[in-house]
Amino acid sequence: MKAWLSIDFEDIAHDFKREFAIPQDGSLRVDALQRSYDAIETFAQDHLNGARLTFFTTGVVAEKCPEIVARIAGDGHEIACHYFWHDPCRLDQLEIFEARLRRAVDALETASGQKVLGFRAPRFSLDVTDRSHFAVLETLFAYDSSLTIGEGEDPAALRCTTGVERLALLPILRRRPGPGLPRLRTGGAGLKYAPISVTIASLEQAAEMGLAPQFYLHPYEFMADQAFYFPISEMGGIALHRKLFLWARQTHCHVIGNARLLDKLRRIAAEVEIAGRMRELVGI
Repeated sequence: MKAWLSIDFEDIAHDFKREFAIPQDGSLRVDALQRSYDAIETFAQDHLNGARLTFFTTGVVAEKCPEIVARIAGDGHEIACHYFWHDPCRLDQLEIFEARLRRAVDALETASGQKVLGFRAPRFSLDVTDRSHFAVLETLFAYDSSLTIGEGEDPAALRCTTGVERLALLPILRRRPGPGLPRLRTGGAGLKYAPISVTIASLEQAAEMGLAPQFYLHPYEFMADQAFYFPISEMGGIALHRKLFLWARQTHCHVIGNARLLDKLRRIAAEVEIAGRMRELVGI
């Protein structure tokens, strides 16, 4: 079985500070982004037979760190769009949504030298009922990977509900790892926390449903040194309970399961053939 691995390439330290309205100078952790890409590329060469992947990249990374995006593209990977900011984009009015998409695409194409064909909403923050947002996406992209779909749901219904005609929809499967447990998306924290059998079973079920089996990771999950972590002392004047919540979220992202992630990914790659760039799923 083939499966497509993609990377949601973002600076989570910058994004957390923006989400929690923590004052910052707007700079990114360039060294952490560079080293995380080094880890991803080394792993792909050593354990994925050199597979070229798709990097859903935020526009702010392309705008502030174009040399990193240029390097990823120069190594043969696909650069796709992950919005401009790592914000829940369905909350943006349509005019703002389109403006931020166009700003992101411009920065990504300028940095990469590629035509940007795909989009994934930050935090999978689009819903099938967001028809107006999908109408905008259809004018800008060839495919979208913003949606998730539960086991037993009808993939064909996504096109009807979203109202798209030309745009290819490539959803991520959500599956229960056991009775009474919540559905986990295939990748990210679900891959870190659950046994690899859960990820492999989800990929197999996606194939049985007629979907392109895919899973995703983030740059910080390839790092075990907390390169994107920032301490409570940098959280400014936000309320104590919010500081504790942010500390817990950072622990979730940067600590729990990170040291074992590469070994789990090696074991998955031993059982599943990691395919190429997602643009190839739409014949481009």
